[in-house]
Amino acid sequence: MLHPIWNPFSKYADGFEKKVDRLLRSSNVMGIFEAQRRVSELMQEDVIKLNLWLEARFKGYRYLSRGARKRMYANTEARTEEFKRYVATATVHEEAIIANLKHLELPIPSLPGDMDRIRWIVAIMGFLAPGGGRFEYLVGASFGKLLTDPRKKQKMIGDCNQIVTYYVYLYSLRFPVTDLEIKLPKDHVCLNFKGLDIEATAGAFANYNEVKKTLPISELISTNLLDVSDFRDKQLEISARDFLNASELAFNLSSERELVVKNLRAACHNVAVDALNGNDYETAEFFAQKLGTQTAEDQALIGTIYHNAIIYFVKEHKFSKARYYLGKSNEGEMRRYIDEQEGAYEFEHGSLSKARELFRSAGNLDMVKATYGKEYNQIQARVAGLRDLETMKSHRSDYEKMLDLARKMEDSSLAENISKILNQL
Repeated sequence: MLHPIWNPFSKYADGFEKKVDRLLRSSNVMGIFEAQRRVSELMQEDVIKLNLWLEARFKGYRYLSRGARKRMYANTEARTEEFKRYVATATVHEEAIIANLKHLELPIPSLPGDMDRIRWIVAIMGFLAPGGGRFEYLVGASFGKLLTDPRKKQKMIGDCNQIVTYYVYLYSLRFPVTDLEIKLPKDHVCLNFKGLDIEATAGAFANYNEVKKTLPISELISTNLLDVSDFRDKQLEISARDFLNASELAFNLSSERELVVKNLRAACHNVAVDALNGNDYETAEFFAQKLGTQTAEDQALIGTIYHNAIIYFVKEHKFSKARYYLGKSNEGEMRRYIDEQEGAYEFEHGSLSKARELFRSAGNLDMVKATYGKEYNQIQARVAGLRDLETMKSHRSDYEKMLDLARKMEDSSLAENISKILNQL
């Protein structure tokens, strides 16, 4: 009787999108098998929502607002009903399927249930065939262009990644998505079912003999994440941290690690630079360390982080924090900078003994003398205006201290004057 109340100010169109984000937050600690298992489960539940939310998050298309995504999900439901009506009336001849597979020199799966699955795939082919009036191919299209409203006779527009994803969705209505795999011919994606290549853009079986390797269906998601953005759609700026999450997920899904590692390194670099520019040195250091010190650029970045952190925390008068980053850096000469700046701060705030110690450590003897001078002036202020000899005698210790300070300042004239006063006391 109780229904969950959905926050009207939430960024999520529904609870499934929130579930995907929970997966993303843990993607950096998952191995490839766990990542593939969990993504396959989400694909089975709703690969349309999974892919659209990832595209909204990590490609930043302006048109993919929460309201727009909700409308696209409603469009998908309407399209699904249209597909079910199509399947109910479509005739699929097994003999014709077998003849086609033989002509293409493709294997004919023979396990129980295989032909049911092939017939379902053939029904999807017929429903989404380019000449059927529903689907139109467009290179590099964003996924949202596929999720049009069938009630308004709008065409589904997509590229190979997008239409393959929609095939997987329609397949999942009846069978496990893990029955399927993908192949990656050059600059292309196709489905594969037990050795049968499925060219979704043409709505037909194919034979990509030049590509032997097949990949788990979950890698379709990493392929989509790393695919080029649609230049036709205006984009919001995606934060480097979000891009890192996408790259980590792609890394944990993909067996094609070389490209993903390149993207992951770029993401770590961008997050580190963003954090550096925002004076978030802890985050900057964390992501820079993920890069390691493989290149001169990596080494320069971590050095810049420590250098800027020292300067920033000195300006903020957080000297212990500045010394913390000094200990990590290779800039030993920055110690003098910290000592002098902290000494100046303590000098200004009256901690002359500490200031003197810092200036001495920095080798700034002029400022060491200045601390003596300031201390001299403080004592002099107590005895200024005294003319009565008896009163002056009661301040003998002040005059003795002034004499000591004058000598430390190496001011012989001043020391001589104080000595004369002391001789009278």
